[in-house]
Amino acid sequence: MKKLKIQKNLEFALILSLFPLLLGSCSSQGRKIQELMNRYQSSINDRKAEEFLGCFAPGYPDSLLFGEPTQERIGKELNSPGPAKLVISDQKVEISSDQAKVSQQYLFSRITEGKAGQDQGREELILRRDSSGWRIVSGSMLYQILAGRKQEEERIKAVLEKRIRALREKNPELFRELVDPEYNFKGKDFAGVMAEMDQTFQNYEQIELILDPPKITFFPGRADLVEGFRLKAWSQGQLKEFNDTERLELRKTGPGWKISKGL
Repeated sequence: MKKLKIQKNLEFALILSLFPLLLGSCSSQGRKIQELMNRYQSSINDRKAEEFLGCFAPGYPDSLLFGEPTQERIGKELNSPGPAKLVISDQKVEISSDQAKVSQQYLFSRITEGKAGQDQGREELILRRDSSGWRIVSGSMLYQILAGRKQEEERIKAVLEKRIRALREKNPELFRELVDPEYNFKGKDFAGVMAEMDQTFQNYEQIELILDPPKITFFPGRADLVEGFRLKAWSQGQLKEFNDTERLELRKTGPGWKISKGL
């Protein structure tokens, strides 16, 4: 019994001796992560594109976010003249071995082509550590903003507006311009979508589509979109009304964004 007690005391003493080392390691990694996040912020405020891009791991998944060389767009944005100010607040860091999550609020103000702009929101960055140190591997909203997210959102919204107009005018040629030639969803291809739309135009004298502001998520070369809608259609003087939520996928093609799934 005495021997067992001595063994437990030794184990407890060993844990106590290691505790400062563990705390020191966490503190050290926390400082290195904070250094990275400081560089992330200052590189935008100082308009240093190379330093900003150096915060990201090689092969960052958003590198072809909008179907073109994203880093070139970021370089052009950060190297252009005009003040920029990034304010970070409410930052929370969680460290787990060689991975960390940084959640933070951002407010990014800048002047581009003589026009003042402001973006704010929250981003959750995922960081990983390798032999070269900590790097961001996903989750940067500021990367997307600098790469032209707002411009791409406006282009997608223009596609949605054209769809509203095509339905209101019952214009199959205009609708054709919106659909990806490689459309393939639930057994329906481009020809199937157009045949269905031609039938809809024949069945209804008037069609009105009302869309809620969409929630857009970007992935390399494509975008997922979720929005509420109200569809009104009149046939022989009778009104049919549909209220629901739709999920669309759009693909970035040479001519622009096209609806590739969800119709």
